[in-house]
Amino acid sequence: MPEAPARKAWLWVGAGFLFQAIPGAIRDEALPVALKNAGLPDGWNTRVVGILGLLVGLKLLWAPAVVRLGEPTRVIRAAQALLVALLGWIALSAPGAEASPWPLLGLLIALSLLSAGHDVALDGYYVAALREQERSRLAGLLNFASKTGSVLAGPCLIWLAGYLRGSEDSAAQAWGDALLAAGGLALLAWVVTALGLSREPAGALPASQPIGASLRELATDARFPAIVGLILLYRTSEVHLARVLPLFSVAPTTQGGLGLDNETYAVLRLATGVGGLALGGLIGSSIITRLGIVRSLVPLGIAMHLPLIGIAWLGTHPEPPMAVIAAAFAVEHIAYGAGVCALLLAMMKVAEGPHAAVRYAALSTLALIGAYLPGLWAGALAQRFGYGDYFLLTFALAAPGVWASVVAKRALADSALRQERDGLA
Repeated sequence: MPEAPARKAWLWVGAGFLFQAIPGAIRDEALPVALKNAGLPDGWNTRVVGILGLLVGLKLLWAPAVVRLGEPTRVIRAAQALLVALLGWIALSAPGAEASPWPLLGLLIALSLLSAGHDVALDGYYVAALREQERSRLAGLLNFASKTGSVLAGPCLIWLAGYLRGSEDSAAQAWGDALLAAGGLALLAWVVTALGLSREPAGALPASQPIGASLRELATDARFPAIVGLILLYRTSEVHLARVLPLFSVAPTTQGGLGLDNETYAVLRLATGVGGLALGGLIGSSIITRLGIVRSLVPLGIAMHLPLIGIAWLGTHPEPPMAVIAAAFAVEHIAYGAGVCALLLAMMKVAEGPHAAVRYAALSTLALIGAYLPGLWAGALAQRFGYGDYFLLTFALAAPGVWASVVAKRALADSALRQERDGLA
């Protein structure tokens, strides 16, 4: 009998999670700028992105159906093949969207639904097929691959569309050509993922955790109301800001925007956004390591909201110097990265236990809903009040966020005290 090929989990982890990041980056990073380039109003823009994001955010609802589709590696490969085809179809349909946007919108909805199913399958296989030691060893690669995919299909795609716009007849044609490049990247990642999965050993995976029982257990946790409030309110000001900031950046100065072209915005986003979030995460992690999540939650929440004043200043002062724009963006993203680190660790703290995977998936679903829901009204508010007043409004939303952090701090501290007493009893 021929020997089975040696397993190469790093191959499908790296390529698979790079692939996983592509649809999300196109939706969250590239699509708002593309719609703005096409001249669509901010209200319609953020509403489309919000609806597409909510479709992905509800993936926990169809997770049981994805699990029953069959052998996970086949499901992953099939989903990726369909997603590559969809990306190609979207790229070819983009130039015609100026005349009729509805076919393209339908394709984007299909992309969101299919990518949500792919995420469930890939995440589940990563957890079930690898031992804890293997998952820990590959966690760095997973994070690097995911961030790389987000950069290539987000800021780099925006830059490419801006570069191509100089030689194309329309913005839509430039975006279509740029999306073909994104489809080529996805195709390459699919081939490498399939190669890695072909070396996976056959055999039954561990039984999945009972979703219903796990969710009931989570809902009866004494900390559950506090963590839900934290998830929905802690970063609500930042979420409202994030939905409009790209539109403000590329909007003409005559409309109150910064007037940046796509290439400039993409470079700014790479330097201050991606880099700032990563640095902020390291800072937040360092602070939490020293002080603990309970003592860090409120200070990091306050620090996360203060830089919004700088963004509001940009919205009320036309044509500021590029150095000032970059500084305001960088400080805001660094502070946000640190705050999000605290939120994620608080969610993990509540999720820990025998059914941690299901509990954390449920909390992550709430987090995604909280992140995308404001898109339904954010753009319309920015249109009505103007960018400057809208950013002042987002700063006012810091108050419920800080209040939610105080409530969550008390709940986490009380839970730790109860556990300590139970351990001594």
